[in-house]
Amino acid sequence: MIAGQSPEGRFYNELRQGLPFYQGKKDFGERALKPPTTWTSQTTKEALPGDILMSVRAPVGPINFATERICIGRGLAAIRCREELDRDFLFYQLLSKQDEIAGTEGAVFAPR
Repeated sequence: MIAGQSPEGRFYNELRQGLPFYQGKKDFGERALKPPTTWTSQTTKEALPGDILMSVRAPVGPINFATERICIGRGLAAIRCREELDRDFLFYQLLSKQDEIAGTEGAVFAPR
């Protein structure tokens, strides 16, 4: 898992300079990210195409796929699967557990 880290705000832009920058679930689509609206010329943490992105700030738990190389902020974590693990399988497993994931200090499974 790759925890996001936000670059300094002065590096954000709408001029498509640098990498697309995502901070949380506001740009999540049905299954994959919506087109970017913000870019950053200072890359901190990156997600690659096919990585599963999880929202780790309120709301905790929603997931999406990265569709291109992006910079991820503190509100996201990227999960990169090894070749022997089917990423679609993992995506749907996480999706099926989404209601059980809760917490205000990060992603944790709620006690049963």
